[in-house]
Amino acid sequence: MNLTEEVKNRAKALGFCAVGITSADPFEEAETAAAQRTADGLMDGLTWWSEARVHASADPRRATPDGRSVIALAYPYPAAHSPSSIEEFPAPSGGGQAGGPRGRIASYALGRDYHEVLLERMQPLLTMLRERGYTAKTYVDHGWMLDRAAAARAGIGWLGKNTNLLVPGIGSNVLLAEIVTSAPLETNAPLKKTCGGCDACLRVCPTGALVAPGVLDNRRCISFWTIEHRGIIPLDIRPMIGDWIFGCDLCQEICPVNARPAAPDPTALAAFGPAIEARPRLEELLTLDDAAFRRRFRESALWRTRRSGLLRNVCIALGNVADRGSVPALTGALNDPEPLVRGHAAWALGRLGGTSAAAALEEALSREPDAWVRDECGLALQACGPRAVPSAV
Repeated sequence: MNLTEEVKNRAKALGFCAVGITSADPFEEAETAAAQRTADGLMDGLTWWSEARVHASADPRRATPDGRSVIALAYPYPAAHSPSSIEEFPAPSGGGQAGGPRGRIASYALGRDYHEVLLERMQPLLTMLRERGYTAKTYVDHGWMLDRAAAARAGIGWLGKNTNLLVPGIGSNVLLAEIVTSAPLETNAPLKKTCGGCDACLRVCPTGALVAPGVLDNRRCISFWTIEHRGIIPLDIRPMIGDWIFGCDLCQEICPVNARPAAPDPTALAAFGPAIEARPRLEELLTLDDAAFRRRFRESALWRTRRSGLLRNVCIALGNVADRGSVPALTGALNDPEPLVRGHAAWALGRLGGTSAAAALEEALSREPDAWVRDECGLALQACGPRAVPSAV
């Protein structure tokens, strides 16, 4: 068995569902496309992204000058949602959802932080290469590497119109990682596959973030607003977020390549540890203080939003679900220590409407010290419309 076969076999034994090899030459075509999209503003809002990063990430030898090969790896994660996930929780006889409204979390985040999982899983491969006298450096998606370009050129999948890598027989529910090494490994050819005439992902996106096949406008993407954005979510974006509180899987759920994927290896999935609830109760999340948020999410990808960002998203989801039974929980959120949470709670109460919501907004407006939150309270009161004497909703 030669070294290339050893690497691939070891990777599969470690739980990677696809592995391919490409050269360490620059990804020139992907570099040009990414630089143009950055210049066009499609990546605006990502504070860690820049044109300089594009050019650096396109060169696998930037940090490994003697690099000869790139090992592209895909690791599976389970899809947690169905397109009609509301049906998972039958409504009680009084209406609404059992246990109160629930939100949705992107499937990739339903376990231990994938960055840590992938780095752990790659360590034996690093050891193998280094013991043979080769240099080797790992990348997960926070490293400077055009990971989808590497995966596509290494032949483990093709880039779909939703911009995700589609692995034959598996789909897009995979996490990508790479190893740049000085080992002279045998390379794979890119796949000659496309999405054909299918454009389901473009049509399902509620914000129109997929502006062309394979082109994403970050400024319209639900995942950007609920994960990367740290501040106020614009009024026109909020209704389109639906019940997503961290990320969005819509363009993957609709993809026919994901319709009948091979079952992931249970051993590989076990690396993510205990699963986070995919459809958490929104009102319960509003009660989390800093310590409770830390205990619940410190080891997961949800930690990225911090408490204020997650509760902001929860308020928006409650406003979109529009169950007036959530008025008390949102009224409590008007007293949150974070203005970001208070302002989005006010917006949600305006969406729910009713005399109780209006009364809570008027009371909050009378004492609110933050100018933006006061503005949100005022707009929410207008949305409630003329109200009768405060009483039950």
